[in-house]
Amino acid sequence: MLNYIKSGGFLLLISTVFIGLSCQPKQQNSQDHPDTDEQYEDAIPLIYHMSFMQRYSHKLYLSGTAENWELADIYSHEIEELSETIIEENHVDDGVNVSKLLNSMLLPQIENIEAAIDSKDKERFESNFQTMIQTCNQCHMAANYGAVKVTVPEGNPFNQDFSLPAGE
Repeated sequence: MLNYIKSGGFLLLISTVFIGLSCQPKQQNSQDHPDTDEQYEDAIPLIYHMSFMQRYSHKLYLSGTAENWELADIYSHEIEELSETIIEENHVDDGVNVSKLLNSMLLPQIENIEAAIDSKDKERFESNFQTMIQTCNQCHMAANYGAVKVTVPEGNPFNQDFSLPAGE
C-alpha cells in the first residue's frame, strides 16, 4: 500500500472519486421545490418568455399582413414553442396557473393562425390575429395582470424587411 501511495496511485484514486461525485446529478428533494412561486427561482422568469412572445407576435403580424407566409410560419412556430415551454414549466403566479391558462386559451388561437397561414388567406389571418390579441388580454385579466394590454401592431420598429423576397 505504501508503494501505491508513493507512486501517485492514491492521488489518482482520490481524484477519480471526487470527479465522479461532482459529476453526479443533484438529487432533488420534494421539499426543495414546494408548490409555490419559490419553485421558479432557478427557472426562467415568465416575463422573459412573454417579452419574446410579444416580439414574435409583432413580427408574425408584420409577416402575415405582408403575405410573407414562410416568415409568418416561422414566427407562429416560435410563439407555439414558447407557449409549450411555459406550459411545461408549470408556471403558477400568485396562485394562478398561468401555464394552464396559456394551454387552454392561447394554443387554440395559434392553431387558427397557423391554419390561416397554411391557406395563405390574409383576411383570415388578420381576423385570427385580432382574436389572438383579444385572447391574450383575456388571459392577462384571468391571471390578474389586466394592466398588461396587448394591441395589434402599428408600424415596424424592427430593422427587418417583412415583405416577400424578390421574385415570389
